[in-house]
Amino acid sequence: MYLTYPEYSNILPDSLSEDEFKKLISKAEIQIDTVTNYFYGMPNSHVLSDDGVSDYPWLNARASAFKRAIALTIDYMDSNSMTDSSDVKDGSYSSVEIGRTTLQSANSGGSSSTSSGFAVPDEALILLGRFGLRYGGVASV
Repeated sequence: MYLTYPEYSNILPDSLSEDEFKKLISKAEIQIDTVTNYFYGMPNSHVLSDDGVSDYPWLNARASAFKRAIALTIDYMDSNSMTDSSDVKDGSYSSVEIGRTTLQSANSGGSSSTSSGFAVPDEALILLGRFGLRYGGVASV
């Protein structure tokens, strides 16, 4: 686990109960791992806890940004009732008109989506990008 409930509470005070946090943390971590290509999640790669206590300030800042991105993702998932990319795709359009056929989303009133296509808010993506944690390659062939 990348983020503990006390760390989450320090980042976003008064946001979620510990039970709600526990329901969303693993799904948020999957989303963050996906957009960072498992930067901290692969064996023999970077270690988040080591970066957090490093003597190098930029490594501390990178670890902090990563944890903040997870916290923002948890909050985003809770606020928008999203837990994975299929939830984002389900509400990604309000209406589409092709010829005489019109398709209208059932969630057109208040759905929210991100530019990434994942259940990760744009603010988290900006944080991750600032420290080079965004993956920009081809995920699969």
